[in-house]
Amino acid sequence: MSLKEELAKEWRTVRQLRRLHIDYNPERCIGTWQCVKVCPIGCWTPDEGTRVVRFHDGERCIACGACILQCKPEAIHLTVD
Repeated sequence: MSLKEELAKEWRTVRQLRRLHIDYNPERCIGTWQCVKVCPIGCWTPDEGTRVVRFHDGERCIACGACILQCKPEAIHLTVD
């Protein structure tokens, strides 16, 4: 198992314990795609046609918050279940 995979596994455990998840509002996205660049797991995909990102694979998301810090229009938030 690679270091990245081990860290992802640990973050998933922490996330489960903390019950955090990403809340994304695509209507606020302005297409800077910074979230795509900083996501260590690859949960964001740019959509060239609509100029917004798509959040996928929410189960793999470790809710690290990197995307939130980079999102200038505040389209991404961290929420607790």
